[in-house]
Amino acid sequence: MEEIKIFASCHNHSCFSDAEYTPEELVAIAKEQGHGGFILTDHDTVRGTYFTNKAARRLGMKSILGCEFTTTHNGRGVHFLGFDFNPDNKAMAELLAYGSSVQTTRTELLFKWGLERGTLREGMTWQDVRDDHPYNDYLCCDQVFKSMVKRGIYTVEEYQEFRMPNFSYKLGLEDAVYAETKKSYKEVITSDVVEIIKNAGGVPVVAHPHGQMNLTKDFLDMGVMGFETRFPGVTEEEHEYFENLCDEHGFYKMGGSDHSGILGGIGGEGPCAYEGSGISEENFMMIFERKLG
Repeated sequence: MEEIKIFASCHNHSCFSDAEYTPEELVAIAKEQGHGGFILTDHDTVRGTYFTNKAARRLGMKSILGCEFTTTHNGRGVHFLGFDFNPDNKAMAELLAYGSSVQTTRTELLFKWGLERGTLREGMTWQDVRDDHPYNDYLCCDQVFKSMVKRGIYTVEEYQEFRMPNFSYKLGLEDAVYAETKKSYKEVITSDVVEIIKNAGGVPVVAHPHGQMNLTKDFLDMGVMGFETRFPGVTEEEHEYFENLCDEHGFYKMGGSDHSGILGGIGGEGPCAYEGSGISEENFMMIFERKLG
């Protein structure tokens, strides 16, 4: 992947989904890295957008609304980025509410089960988690952990001891979770999400398409408008393939840090001004000004 001057990271997570940093902290870090733009794409929520845009304006940076949607295509999990859509669109509002509730209800149930099994230390209620994160509609184990650390129940160094026996997907509890909550990302169909994003006036982009070259026709049939061509997990072959595909179809070329590097939102190390985790000013302005539709 060629070395370029990164103008903006357009795939980032904050404390409003599954990362540690606040939107304001992320924007400040991006500014320190010499970036001129920043887009927050929390999982299945846009609650952090107001704080992101306010911080960006204060620092003289450009930003637009973004979100990462958890979807399913033919039984396979696929993440999609949505940019510059109207979150108040009826279908979009329902999608966001459902997506964030899938994670939140799962977390609440696993919290309850962990206490009942004795694998999760006592000393805090689910309402405490809610009270500690009043602006969140998406609550995962990270918010639970933060609340427990705040109360001295766990130390920061004990994250894996906290997470693995209680919240890991490897526990094989997902069928039981669905039976109890009646909610699952398996019910969030990729093609439906693409349509909702577009009907809400936004841009649907395939997130980190590693191992997804074989889904190209499906994505094109859905009406996607871009691919995340610059991402730490995308191979050189995939980068070139999706860059050429975007050129051929007039698609947006996006890219971001996700959970990697100093902008990863979880205390990561390493600069990101010249790594494969963001896009050039030219490509950023393409979507900022909606030059490709």
